[in-house]
Amino acid sequence: MTGGVLDGQVAVITGAGRGLGRAYALAYAREGARIVVNDLDAGSATGVVEEIVGIGGEATVSDDSVAEPDGAQRIVATAVDCFGRIDVMITNAGADRRGPVLDLGPDDWEFTLRTHLFGSIHCSVEAGRAMRGQGGAAGGGGAGVIVNVCSAAFYVGTPTLAPYGVAKGGIYGLMRSLAGELAPFGVSVNAVAPPLTATAPALAFVDSLADMGLSAEQVEAMRSSMPQPEDVAAITVFLATPEGRRLSGHLFTMTKDEVTAIGPPDGGRSVRTPGERWTLEELGAAVRQL
Repeated sequence: MTGGVLDGQVAVITGAGRGLGRAYALAYAREGARIVVNDLDAGSATGVVEEIVGIGGEATVSDDSVAEPDGAQRIVATAVDCFGRIDVMITNAGADRRGPVLDLGPDDWEFTLRTHLFGSIHCSVEAGRAMRGQGGAAGGGGAGVIVNVCSAAFYVGTPTLAPYGVAKGGIYGLMRSLAGELAPFGVSVNAVAPPLTATAPALAFVDSLADMGLSAEQVEAMRSSMPQPEDVAAITVFLATPEGRRLSGHLFTMTKDEVTAIGPPDGGRSVRTPGERWTLEELGAAVRQL
């Protein structure tokens, strides 16, 4: 497959055996990129590779775990060994445990953080190391692109999803730090926060809201309004184009018909004290104003 805006690029997409990761992989392939489809479920990853080959693309399977540094090294090595380089890393893989925060144990937190947060750290670092020593991408642009998959859960605070929200907040901080540190090497780093999308885990979560007091009509309204994975994949492709590569340090979300840049924090609004130091009464009035 040639003639796409990503023709000749090599993209690694973790957690690409299903859901959003699969949609990202297919969207990249349709634009001419060669894909490393990473997923712990080798059968699912192989199925996506077969889909990509079926539309005329090139792809290979990686079933290494992102949760371990050695796994991330092998994932990046797969791209370099098979296709000669790595142009894009999308850290999409995730696995989490959910429940009321007071009922979660240390193992629940560690399980979620190891895959979502540490998986993003390991894969971003290994990709960054490989990218800094290579030339620019085919079709123009810097040495590489890292896209960290984030979520609105880190600033919304969704019940039963505390470990997930904490992990995604860490991923946002990771992206911001990497964007500054990797800029001198020509590597752009951004994040995407897909909305609640019609994947199997998200649909199961929406169904569980009935146990938290939502009516059947409210649950069905949420299900029917959820975009499909294919609706939100375009922003990940754009960030690998020559124009998208000029951006770094940003968080984007999009639906089928809307794209939004979220943050970064600008310090917010402020109120100055009328005196030399705040009194509690003045501070209360200022906070109410804010």
